Amino acid sequence: MTSIVLTQAHTHAGKPHKAGDRLDVDGSSADWLIANGIARRDRQPNPAPQPEGDGTPIEPKPITTHRKESKS
Repeated sequence: MTSIVLTQAHTHAGKPHKAGDRLDVDGSSADWLIANGIARRDRQPNPAPQPEGDGTPIEPKPITTHRKESKS
């Protein structure tokens, strides 16, 4: 997928979008939109999704093993 920013209003996949909207489209669609002056490549693509939570690392739980003592 290629990140683009629309430079003018455009309907993509049946949904209207306004200038300035960011879209992720396949490479050939991006090339067509750019060549026709409808979009430009996104200089700042959306950041990768962040994990849920407050960002605090999760401490691993210690592994405990239980050994059976022989009854001899």
